[in-house]
Amino acid sequence: MNNKLPSDLREAESNVYESIQSYFSSNSKQSFLSINLRFEGLRINPIIFRLSNKLTEIKFDNILLWADAGGAALAKRDNPELANKIFTFKEFINSTDLLNSVLLVCSPQPYDIEMFEQVCSHTNSTVIMINGKLEDPIVGIGSVGREMRKRFAEKWEILYFVQPLSMGALLKRFPNDWELFKLNTNGYSFAKSFDKRPDDETIMLNL
Repeated sequence: MNNKLPSDLREAESNVYESIQSYFSSNSKQSFLSINLRFEGLRINPIIFRLSNKLTEIKFDNILLWADAGGAALAKRDNPELANKIFTFKEFINSTDLLNSVLLVCSPQPYDIEMFEQVCSHTNSTVIMINGKLEDPIVGIGSVGREMRKRFAEKWEILYFVQPLSMGALLKRFPNDWELFKLNTNGYSFAKSFDKRPDDETIMLNL
């Protein structure tokens, strides 16, 4: 059965919660999960705060991680009620009493990967990465470094992904396949599903 596209951000977030619950109730064993909401100008912090509260409601202890002190400080300012659950990567790596909490990681970037890998190896629980970017063609990194980044990026199970395109949209919602939607005068209509993420050429051929 094909999913319909979320009509707005709130519906997308509702779909994210459902995907997480479906994953946790399945027999899947992957500990590295990713969520990608590819909307332009999206403010990530409020989404992570709401996700944290939802996980708490369904009895999943969780903490929120930012790569740098500035990001963590801003998050604490924006939501003081969650301040005691907000940490930097370095603070988490140096901790001993946070290892069993689900990690919600805000937008790690390619330059954060070395420390992010330490975060992932330090936890005993599930890591949920929100709007992360792990691969980037950085000049001078070398083939060994690129290969290490690629291997790390391939470890992640995509729970939810939605991206508007120029003539359509791409959706992945666990446990369903990737779904491509075409934009027409009546809105979006389902075009085709794929068991793997389609590349740009495949997308263009089917829109």
